[in-house]
Amino acid sequence: TDRDGYVNQPSFGPAGAALYYTSAVDSTQTEVFRIGLEGGATEEVNGAASGDRGTAGQSTPAGTAQQVTRTPGASEFSPTVIPGQDALSAIHEERGLQYLWRYGTDGTDLGPIFATVEPVGYHAWADERTAAMFVLGDPPTLQVGDALSGEVRTVAENPGRSIHRIPGTAAISFVRKVTEDEWWIEGLDPATGETERIVRTLPGREDYAWTPAGEILMGDAAALYAWSAAGGWSEVPGVAPPVQLSEASSTAPGDISRIAVSPDGTRIAIVRSR
Repeated sequence: TDRDGYVNQPSFGPAGAALYYTSAVDSTQTEVFRIGLEGGATEEVNGAASGDRGTAGQSTPAGTAQQVTRTPGASEFSPTVIPGQDALSAIHEERGLQYLWRYGTDGTDLGPIFATVEPVGYHAWADERTAAMFVLGDPPTLQVGDALSGEVRTVAENPGRSIHRIPGTAAISFVRKVTEDEWWIEGLDPATGETERIVRTLPGREDYAWTPAGEILMGDAAALYAWSAAGGWSEVPGVAPPVQLSEASSTAPGDISRIAVSPDGTRIAIVRSR
């Protein structure tokens, strides 16, 4: 996308055939959109259409953006396909309250997932029933909830907003802000609450994504960096901002914030300032 207004928080469908994101529809409201991708596969999940499909199980045409949610009076953020379900989760904001909400991939409103947890800012799924949530407060906390039982517990304080499942595992990663200048990406076992440091973030940066190979991608200004356990951090060559980016921005044009990687590792979505 290249437009005025808020466009952010990309995430891929489970087969990589669709990209979900949040976009402003006017000056006060955001909704979830889905865009089809060339060459993306479609798949079935538990006999139902996967999160790469839209209304009535139809694939989203490549290059076509479709509005998924339509919620007058409310806004949605951080759309994510729930593992093993033909459903999305997103942050639902209405009348100043923020809950983790469930929607059908056709946009059907299926209600709150955790009715007692608020205000939720960000989230990720470890599996089809276990969610990790950034909950705003003083201090903000990382909470893990069981969507079937409704049980929720706090596992960490002062997390960052970027929460992800570590590929090939049932673990969750998050940024722990130890001090103003010391931030670590840590792994969390949702079952036990035990954490383990993985790597220190680039200075002042908290948005990152995992590749299927176990590398971490993180932006620093307009540059993209990759981390591996064997090689540490190194700049990814050939990742330059589009030349038409506007300079009317509170940050430098082209600065990278949110990142998403497709499940097969062949595509990357990057949010840049403009």
